[in-house]
Amino acid sequence: MLMKSLERAKVTNGRYLGAVGLIAIAYWLIGKLTIEYLMLSPTQTLFLPTAGVAQGIILLCGYRYWPAITLGCFFSLLGMEQIPLMVVVFSSVGATLQACLGTHLLHRLDFSPELKRLKDVLGLMILAGVIATLIHPTITLLAGCLNGWLLWKDFGETWVAGWLGNAIGVLVVTPVLLTWGSEFQRYYYRCKIPTSPFWSFLNALSQSLPLGTTRLRLIERSPRQFFWMRQVEVGIWLLLLFTLNWFVFCSRTRSATISFPLEYLPFPFFVWASLRFGQRGTALGHFITASFAVWGVARESGPFFSRGTDTPQIFSLQAFILVIAVTGLVLAATVTERQQAEISLRNSEASLANAQRIAKLGHWDLTISSYELFWSDELYRMLGTTPQGVKPSFPQFLEFVHPQDRRFVQHYIDQALFQQKPYCIDYRLKLINGEERIVFEQAVITSSHITSTIQDITDRKKAENALRASEERFYKTFSASPIGISIMTLVEELFLDVNDSFLRQIGWNREDVLHHTPEELKMWVYPQQHLKLKKQLQRQNQISNVELKVRQKSGRVRDWLVSIELIDLEGISCLLMMANDITERQQAEDLRTAKEAAESANHAKSLFLANMSHELRTPLNAILGYSELLIEDAEELKQDELVGDLKNIYVAGQHLLTLISEILDFSKIEAGRMNFHLETFKVATLLWEVETTVAPSVAKNFNEFILDVAEDVDLMHTDLTKVRQCLLNLLSNACKFTENGQITLKVFQQGIDQVNLNGNPTLDSELLSLNEEGINEACSLPDVPKTCSTVIVFQVIDTGIGMTPKQLVTVFNPFTQADESTTRRYGGTGLGLTITQKLCQMMGGDLSVISELGKGSTFTMKLPKILRCLPGTSEDTASDSDF
Repeated sequence: MLMKSLERAKVTNGRYLGAVGLIAIAYWLIGKLTIEYLMLSPTQTLFLPTAGVAQGIILLCGYRYWPAITLGCFFSLLGMEQIPLMVVVFSSVGATLQACLGTHLLHRLDFSPELKRLKDVLGLMILAGVIATLIHPTITLLAGCLNGWLLWKDFGETWVAGWLGNAIGVLVVTPVLLTWGSEFQRYYYRCKIPTSPFWSFLNALSQSLPLGTTRLRLIERSPRQFFWMRQVEVGIWLLLLFTLNWFVFCSRTRSATISFPLEYLPFPFFVWASLRFGQRGTALGHFITASFAVWGVARESGPFFSRGTDTPQIFSLQAFILVIAVTGLVLAATVTERQQAEISLRNSEASLANAQRIAKLGHWDLTISSYELFWSDELYRMLGTTPQGVKPSFPQFLEFVHPQDRRFVQHYIDQALFQQKPYCIDYRLKLINGEERIVFEQAVITSSHITSTIQDITDRKKAENALRASEERFYKTFSASPIGISIMTLVEELFLDVNDSFLRQIGWNREDVLHHTPEELKMWVYPQQHLKLKKQLQRQNQISNVELKVRQKSGRVRDWLVSIELIDLEGISCLLMMANDITERQQAEDLRTAKEAAESANHAKSLFLANMSHELRTPLNAILGYSELLIEDAEELKQDELVGDLKNIYVAGQHLLTLISEILDFSKIEAGRMNFHLETFKVATLLWEVETTVAPSVAKNFNEFILDVAEDVDLMHTDLTKVRQCLLNLLSNACKFTENGQITLKVFQQGIDQVNLNGNPTLDSELLSLNEEGINEACSLPDVPKTCSTVIVFQVIDTGIGMTPKQLVTVFNPFTQADESTTRRYGGTGLGLTITQKLCQMMGGDLSVISELGKGSTFTMKLPKILRCLPGTSEDTASDSDF
């Protein structure tokens, strides 16, 4: 996986560097052409297409391609004579900053590179064309003046010329790159084939090149006739535009024969492009016309070259290019927005017609001033006729009303026409085929129109009648059920009835739910789940035990267990939905899952720290060993000034090793990785070792140590190292928290041994020996009972600072000491007592404490005299476990 990631990174970096190189080369070529043909002098230019190229590249490709702009600009200016290197460097930086600032300002405007909105065009003109272009000429000319390349008196005129050149470049070249480049990007990412980037490039290029709405695809083509008509139109437009531009700007014959100005003659072609080809055609037309105008000046012909003085009218040329660019882009954006608005209106009308057809909702509209009546297509469908068969009129409409309801409907229509009274009524229609339909009509009146909607509610009425007929049969079961039950129509999904449990689960009142759909109540949190259920119901008649997310009236989201069954109520297809709120159960499951995940993470942490024991202790042991050697060498060399510092290093290392050992021991206990080695030993020997070890700590705080051992305490069979560690932890704490006091270690035995020792109170060491594999055999001794009631009690009694009842509650918690002041004064990790208690419990014993503030503490450690098996290890498996 790592190698694949590295390979992908190499490919990505290679493509990026390749793209930067290609863009830099392209920029360098355009810069060379600009210097060769568009710069009349180092301080005077017609316009700078490189500014537009830089702006377009950053907008299309992103900020990460700024090095291409900097490199391209630097190398294009490097070969120019009379331009100092410092000016070249600052000009390159200015060109890059200009493009990046313009992009930043446009992105804050929610800019779209397709330039189909008027705000995008105005943003490009003002932010990128006017404001951002202030940077490049300012930085370049300031560097030139400071370097002495340009005189300060010429700064203003040269700056205006440079700013105009940059602005024209942005307004002429950038729209071409943006409109055509964004079209290419859209098709490239849509048709991208990872295995064939070159084919993806060609396919996207072929689809983005044609103008207009028709696209040429390599695989899927549009109708040929329409396509070729569009291409013929494009060809005619390009041919006429090229011919006219040549005649106006480049023809010397025209200059000699026609004296009146013709430079604005191409404007109708911009209008043509705006109406037929959008922003892409308009931007291309501006670029072509601007190129011909500049070419004409270069040929010393055209309206912008003065024959009297044989000098080009640079300002007039720049003003002309700005006028055509601004006018054309604004016109094209306005036309595009208008076309999009018309398309949106047509789509809205189509959507309204579809919605009316789905809802079986027709309408008629009467213009009061002209008494002109309009019927919708859905109304014609509801009446079973066509616009060709019946012309809209009220007498014709009343012919479709049921004879028994005709006078009733006529009355309300007359009230609306002559008294301007709105109405809402239900009545029946009788169609030509004899079918009767029930409709609901609602009329509203404005100052100029009377509009009425007519909705076919036959299915709903039949469902309501069917529900009323069976209401008494279902009422008791329906109302008393603790499960939420609802009945809705299959087609319209209108709630026909719901029980109290259902209302409690969704939080709505009954009148707010009936005759409404779940969508109107915004019940479905995920509408796709609802659509999936509808598809499933089309394949089968029922759905059982499906979990759904449902939103209550208050906005709270609840988990439901839903079962839906398709039922028939007197010929009306309906849905019977039973819902049970399982939110609390789901939350309990989520909490249990989170708890398991947390425990797993904690276990992984403890396992990691336990595995790091060797790696952490090894360097510390080396430090301690070397420090001891250095102390001995310093003492032999009599370098007393170094001995103290080396001893400080040794003591600090010992302290750090102790802290790490405590943390790692605690982690091993949590991870279940603590190893035990059972052996038989004399308690007296253990106590002598402990007394010898703690003697320096006792003397350090001027304490008195008393060892009180009962006579019947002789041998133990357990883990000697762990017992010694527990005693040292307790005695070290007593020494640390006691000054000028007394520390007592009291050892005695409780209970009566049930082991048959033939009168010998000591254990036979042969019976508690280890086998060849180092496995303890105590569990299989014939005379050792399954429960050993004899325990050895170790009490550590001190006269130190003691603890409050509140501190006693947390004294055995990990990483906890009495309070912050205790931690600052005495140090430590707060793990010693925790580890000691855990070890005692793992060896079948326990650790407890009693204490009184200011009088001292008594820690009591009870351990079984004979540890047969470790906790959690059965007798059968003890001999197979390696402690």
